[in-house]
Amino acid sequence: MTLKAGQGEVVLAVSDNGKGIPAHGRRSGLRNLDERAQCLGGSFTHETPDEGGTRLVWRAPLPTRS
Repeated sequence: MTLKAGQGEVVLAVSDNGKGIPAHGRRSGLRNLDERAQCLGGSFTHETPDEGGTRLVWRAPLPTRS
């Protein structure tokens, strides 16, 4: 897991080496992460790397200071 803040955004990346996300599994938690990122002007991706497991990346812009 990595958490980085800089260059105007915060990025949280989580990876594991498990079985990955089943094709027909529940998606409510992933959908919630995506909706929250989009409401903030960010993004959410999930992927299955070639070596297996899952990688989730959640991004959101940081507020600008006046």
